[in-house]
Amino acid sequence: MKRICIGKISGAHGVKGLVKILPYCEDTELLNGKLFTNENGNESLDITLKNNSGKYILAAISGITSREDAEKLKCSLYVPRETLPEIDNDDEFYTQDIVNLVVQDSRTGSAIGEVTAVENYGAGDLLDIKLNNGDSFLLPFRDENIPEVNLDDGYIKIKDYEDFLF
Repeated sequence: MKRICIGKISGAHGVKGLVKILPYCEDTELLNGKLFTNENGNESLDITLKNNSGKYILAAISGITSREDAEKLKCSLYVPRETLPEIDNDDEFYTQDIVNLVVQDSRTGSAIGEVTAVENYGAGDLLDIKLNNGDSFLLPFRDENIPEVNLDDGYIKIKDYEDFLF
């Protein structure tokens, strides 16, 4: 069962065990309830959302009643892929769905690598691409860099990527 990361616990809030969650999803109600703490294991947390606090959502975790316990919970939060709503628009998709896609050069159509991760350090999504020669680089996930994403056939096409190589 594939899981999708929809947020992360980024720290404690207050003295009663509340945590700050940074959501990665538009529908923040997905963060309410039982969420897994990794992609494959059975460890989970029972989360009750409280209120917004800037870019974070404050939440209570079942069994966590002190700041000290809350500080130990810095982790990502996952849901099974099939629990997410289907996307009807062909130009939209879940970023996790493009991890492991083959990367093709848009000029030649040749396979040059694969997407190993989608990162976001605050300025927008970046594709972590590992080339066939073993080198890796980050490519901003923008229309001008990525003219085509084809989930059905398992590839993305990129252009002018040489500018991002070191």
